[in-house]
Amino acid sequence: MPRRRFFYGYVIVALCFLNLVVVGGLMAGFSVFNVALLEAFRWSRATTATIASVNGIVYSAMAPVAGWAFDRFGPRIVMPLGLGLVGTGLVLAAGSRSLWQFYMCYGVLAGFGIGCIDFVGTTAVLAHWFRRRRATAIGFAAMGLGVGIVIVPGVQILITGYGWRGAMMLLGATILVTHVPLNGLLQRRRPEDIGQLPDGDSIEAPERGAAAVTPSPGSPAGHADWTLGRTVSSVPFWCIAVGHLAVGAGISLVYTHAVAHLIHRGLGKLAAASAFGLVGVARIPGTAIWGFTSDRIGRERALRLATLMGVAGVGLLMFLGSETPRWWSVAFALLYGLGHSASNPVYASTIADIFWGRNIAMIVGLLEITFGLGAALGTWFGGFAYDMTGSYQYAWILELVCLAVVYASIRVGLTWKRRFQPGPG
Repeated sequence: MPRRRFFYGYVIVALCFLNLVVVGGLMAGFSVFNVALLEAFRWSRATTATIASVNGIVYSAMAPVAGWAFDRFGPRIVMPLGLGLVGTGLVLAAGSRSLWQFYMCYGVLAGFGIGCIDFVGTTAVLAHWFRRRRATAIGFAAMGLGVGIVIVPGVQILITGYGWRGAMMLLGATILVTHVPLNGLLQRRRPEDIGQLPDGDSIEAPERGAAAVTPSPGSPAGHADWTLGRTVSSVPFWCIAVGHLAVGAGISLVYTHAVAHLIHRGLGKLAAASAFGLVGVARIPGTAIWGFTSDRIGRERALRLATLMGVAGVGLLMFLGSETPRWWSVAFALLYGLGHSASNPVYASTIADIFWGRNIAMIVGLLEITFGLGAALGTWFGGFAYDMTGSYQYAWILELVCLAVVYASIRVGLTWKRRFQPGPG
């Protein structure tokens, strides 16, 4: 019996995992850099939050470009380029002394870089390597986002020891000397390029090979070739686009303002950063669990359970105060971390299930426009709400609305798929 060949798709999952550590660390790390910048420059909270808003706007605007580049040039070029832009943006931002310099370095350079390695690149490359186990693979890769959040307390320690400039420069340099060469050397576009099949199926077994090249559930033959015109005029595209807007707004609200909220409610800086780091601890197994679960029980049912957890976590955050037990902050982090971690594998796999074809990266890029706009809205609104009311309560109300919209968008999109695009599963 021939020895089974090692499936290179696992290497691709590992690379995407490492790339998403960068994304998660950059998004969540801004929450502690935000506090440092408030103290250093004495800007308003809304003003400081616009740095992350510019990052989100650039990300959304350039996501279709990143998708086009991915379809044309592949991950071996696009992902190292994106990581190089992120690392360079952080290094240059460390020397910024005015708001417009932060906009250019952290907002423009790092924002475009994230577009190359985050949802667009990860979904597109893993959709090629995995079909039947697509959500599971995306879930394991998305564990990197949780690890990125876990390092937030470490970022606070770096800021305490070396200042925010030193911490930002060190993080940027680390990306340049580690992630850029790894992706340049090891990334591959599709398994066929190295003589393999999706999901690691054996070429020697015709019946398994045939199953491997059959589109996954939600991607039946005859529906794979989605043109851009057909895509943007379809119901599921706009359902997912609205949900993506809500995902971006909801995540950015918490990632940018949760630490400041916890400090405002009486926690110390390191304690607040550590509590928020637990969001990442919960997200690490959460993305893998929800990816596996959605492959088994369906995308909608998995997201419904996750949404209930997220709502419970945000509810605890809203009512956390100086008189509440400290375990409330821990419960918030674990519940919210588990709940919101479902959005990445469920959304990515749903998009690939419905829109699988040669334009998949471009389609994901178009959808990321709304995610970036949502992220920009969320970061700005959280700061604006605090400046106007002295509280983040209206920000957390918007967060609850976002969670509901996310679930509704997937439900409507999948209802359309079952009715007009039937397939196995």
